[in-house]
Amino acid sequence: MPSETSETPSDSQSTANSALSPVNSTSSRISRSRDQLLESGFYLADDNVIQHVEWVRQGRSHYLATVEPKTGEDSHCCGPRELAELSAIVFIDSKNFYLTADGGYRKGGGIYNHLHEVKPSCTVTAPPMNPVKTDFSTATKNLRLLMQKVGTPGYEKGRGFLFYENSSPTPTHFKIRHCLFEAITDENRGQSILDLVTLRNGDDFLPQNYPVAQQQTRDEQQQVRDELFDLQKTHRLVPLQARGEDGYILSPSDYRSHLENAIVELQFNLWHWPITPRAGSSGKDSFTADIVQIRTLVPPPPPVSNSPSKRKIPAYVDPESSACARKKRET
Repeated sequence: MPSETSETPSDSQSTANSALSPVNSTSSRISRSRDQLLESGFYLADDNVIQHVEWVRQGRSHYLATVEPKTGEDSHCCGPRELAELSAIVFIDSKNFYLTADGGYRKGGGIYNHLHEVKPSCTVTAPPMNPVKTDFSTATKNLRLLMQKVGTPGYEKGRGFLFYENSSPTPTHFKIRHCLFEAITDENRGQSILDLVTLRNGDDFLPQNYPVAQQQTRDEQQQVRDELFDLQKTHRLVPLQARGEDGYILSPSDYRSHLENAIVELQFNLWHWPITPRAGSSGKDSFTADIVQIRTLVPPPPPVSNSPSKRKIPAYVDPESSACARKKRET
């Protein structure tokens, strides 16, 4: 006879089903990612992150670098420092989502004059569950602390980078972006950013297949594609390093369907540029979060179709019967 503490087959099966449920799977994936990021020392929700990074001047701008171990020599005389890769677990909001293959570029219109200037972007906010929901508040607090360390006295800080909703005293969103093109130099000429041969979707990144101007006319699409081909002489395409749950890099055409409204692990570099005052305006401290990598933890929910073809239309409806009552009985 089994002891009182033994599991019956049904109890064991129930436990197994619970462990494999989508909710538990999602929770464990987020928890595992959070633990790893906390160990890195650069998780923005860890207050110790402030001690691991420092601003380094480069011309008129600054970039956030890792703090180097103190030695007897001046470490600042030995060339560029290592960029700090800050990390966070965030929800990619559908509002202001331009993290598409071409960033919504329109030749001769929009905010970009040329294709090589395109920087796809989006805003991120807190995921709906704890502890990562609370982590986001700590992350934005630490972001503001870092911004204060390099800010110019009297300059407006964070406009276009931090966003506030519903009169919130703390930021509810911040903006991330990706530099889609890099100028070809003697140092990077001939270097490969992405080994297309080893990718299962490598052909998707070739110029003739790269999705551009998807919402435009065929003539407009061809104009942008011609510009893309011409651009290969002076610039190289830098694909967004966004990965699905399986770890594989996403095809450019999949950015919206796989990233919009997803919960992701995010790594990024932080930059600062002071913008001097102009006539009628004050000076501004501009900050940008350049994406290093995005890894999907929870994919977006499946789209809900409003197509009439998805609904079964009955041949007859009792004129004395309420539609609401029928639906209640059916459920």
